[in-house]
Amino acid sequence: MQKENNTKVSAGAMPRIAAGFRFLSSEASTLERAVSILAGAALLSSLLALLRDRLFAHTFGAGYELDIYYAAFRIPDLLFVAIGALVSVYILIPELVSRGKDGEKDYIDTIVTGFSVLAVAVAGLAALLAPSILEILFPRFVESGHIEILVTLTRIMLLQPILLGLSNILAAITQVRARYGLYALSPILYNLGIIGGIVLLYPLWGLPGLAWGVVIGASFHLGIQVPSIVADGFFLRIPRIVESRALLRTVLISVPRALALSVNQIAFVGLTALAATLAPGSIAVFMFAFNLNNVPLSIIGASYSVAAFPTLAAAYAGGQKNEFVRHVAIAARHVLFWSLPAIALIVVLRAHIVRVVLGSGAFDWTDTRLTSAALALFSLSLAAQGLTLLLVRGYYAAGRTLVPLLVALAGATGTLVSGVLYLRAFQNASILNFVEAILRVEELTGTSVMALALAYASISILAAFTLALLFEYQFGGFFSAVRRTFFESILAALAGGAGAYMMLVAVGPLTLTSTLVSVFLRGFAGGATGIIVTALAYWLLRNREYRETAEAIRSKLWRTPQTEGEITVAASAEDIGPSRSQ
Repeated sequence: MQKENNTKVSAGAMPRIAAGFRFLSSEASTLERAVSILAGAALLSSLLALLRDRLFAHTFGAGYELDIYYAAFRIPDLLFVAIGALVSVYILIPELVSRGKDGEKDYIDTIVTGFSVLAVAVAGLAALLAPSILEILFPRFVESGHIEILVTLTRIMLLQPILLGLSNILAAITQVRARYGLYALSPILYNLGIIGGIVLLYPLWGLPGLAWGVVIGASFHLGIQVPSIVADGFFLRIPRIVESRALLRTVLISVPRALALSVNQIAFVGLTALAATLAPGSIAVFMFAFNLNNVPLSIIGASYSVAAFPTLAAAYAGGQKNEFVRHVAIAARHVLFWSLPAIALIVVLRAHIVRVVLGSGAFDWTDTRLTSAALALFSLSLAAQGLTLLLVRGYYAAGRTLVPLLVALAGATGTLVSGVLYLRAFQNASILNFVEAILRVEELTGTSVMALALAYASISILAAFTLALLFEYQFGGFFSAVRRTFFESILAALAGGAGAYMMLVAVGPLTLTSTLVSVFLRGFAGGATGIIVTALAYWLLRNREYRETAEAIRSKLWRTPQTEGEITVAASAEDIGPSRSQ
């Protein structure tokens, strides 16, 4: 009888699983539905990333273990953005839509074969050279006897760029078929794999278990897309290079973008290497703060830039320069509208955010204060990073890849030079004491890591301003279109930040004895007050984006019928995928 019941349960479960997969594989027929799927998935993926980081913080705190784990990502991530950008969906999708079904299969077979050969060869060479490279980048780990485990983790994680690069290729097919549910699920499964590594594999295998969790997550990222693509008739034969000229053309077109992403990642490798020369746990503090900053960036900056790209490309290709600039300005105004108040609230509520998200287990009060200070500095460039994502896509849509490359190269150089200079400046007791007093981290050890967050933020702001100046010079009309929103957003941000701060003063400061519930409630009260005051300020200023947002919310609540356009969204894994947040 029990066996019969189990059979019935299984028989009933299988259709539900199949139905769920068919739902994820179904086409998103409208732009609104596609954007909502991507934004919702970005939010869920960000929440899982926060859970992942909380588990890391609870288990390890900010110490050597996480320093090694995060350092092990640097070579694999560099390979991913360099090689993965060569098979970007921004290049693959136009090629796919211009071909028939047989042409699609030949092209994908060619790209998969070419990428696989290149990725395996480069990853293999990196695995061979890993000891020498890592000894140069992280001499402190050599001195402390941790270089061997760092090499082991790096070699395991070198499987990740191969898997994610293949996933990026499949993502082009998935998006051409408008199956945004499957694409959006990929980064969620990636984070679930890492969480599984923390919970299940680390107790069994130690730190290598964390690395295998990353590989499993990357396998999920790829594997979720495979069944529907095979069902479309792809990969029913062994892939081979069928169109060598198409492969060469794809690589040549992609090189400037791959170089731009690579130099940014090189700068990040350099900052990580600098952090490794500081107090133990500095890399972990740096990465915790960076990951927290990435949550609003992925929801605001990445979502608007991804959604805007196809419209920008169509407007420029149609010779509609004014429409092109107008659409860039519209997206930029919304990035400013959301990002500038977010900066104010993050700076004011930084300790509450960090304590609620990460404050558990081995993550003590010192770790909280250091991470909060780094988060405040990172967040200063939140709007700048969002605008950079948007303007870079504007240049790509216009077919101009040289300017983003040059700005990225200058930015990466400036970030590394600034990191070194700021670290030297922080050796001056007067300067360090001044910064510590502003960020309220006096008398703590390890505060020098703030120099690296400051370097990243300051150069990000300078790079965004440079990119905006060049965009204005080449296309015109951008500054005049965003000027009012920029100043209105600053005023609203100052008002919201002041409101949040006054509420925190009213409810009392955090202490070592503050419980998680009390920290959350105080932060919630401050955040809610800040949001209400920000909304009031926007309303008094008669802000255009505020009116548009309010109208959009009303139309959703009251189901106001709207005309929905054709689906045109493109998102690429090396831009908004897992490499941005480990």
